[in-house]
Amino acid sequence: MPTKTPTKIAVFATSEPAALPAVPPALHADPAAVLVRARELIAARSPGIAVPILDRALAAGTITQAERAALLRELVGAGDPQHGQLSLAAERLRAQVGAAIARATPALARPLLDEAVASRRLTPSQRMRITHHLRDGMSRRVCSAA
Repeated sequence: MPTKTPTKIAVFATSEPAALPAVPPALHADPAAVLVRARELIAARSPGIAVPILDRALAAGTITQAERAALLRELVGAGDPQHGQLSLAAERLRAQVGAAIARATPALARPLLDEAVASRRLTPSQRMRITHHLRDGMSRRVCSAA
C-alpha cells in the first residue's frame, strides 16, 4: 500500500484586516441633508403654486376669505389643519392644491438634485430614490388631507 504524504497547506494571512478601498469623501455626504434641503425648497415654493388656485376659488365664490387664509397658513406651517372647520368645497380645494404641489415636486427638486449629483454629493441612484420619496410623500399628504 502506498504511503500517504501529508498535504501541505499554505496560509497567507495577516493579523490585521485588509483595508477597504477608499471611497471619495464627496460620496460620504449625507443624502438626508439633500432631502431636507429639497423639502425646504418645495415648502418655500408651494405658496406660489397654491395662491393662484386659491384666488380663483375665492373669485368664483367657492371659498371664503377666511378659508383661503386658513389654507395658506396651514400650507406654510403657521396653522393647524382645519379638518371639520372648513366647508366641503374648501376641503376639496385643499386636496386639489396638494395634488398640484405633488405634481410639481419632481420638477421643483430636479435642479437641486442634479447639482448634488454633479458635485458628487449624491449618486444617480440616490437622486432617483429621493425623487420617488418626495413624490410619494406628497401623494400620501394629499390622500390624508382629503
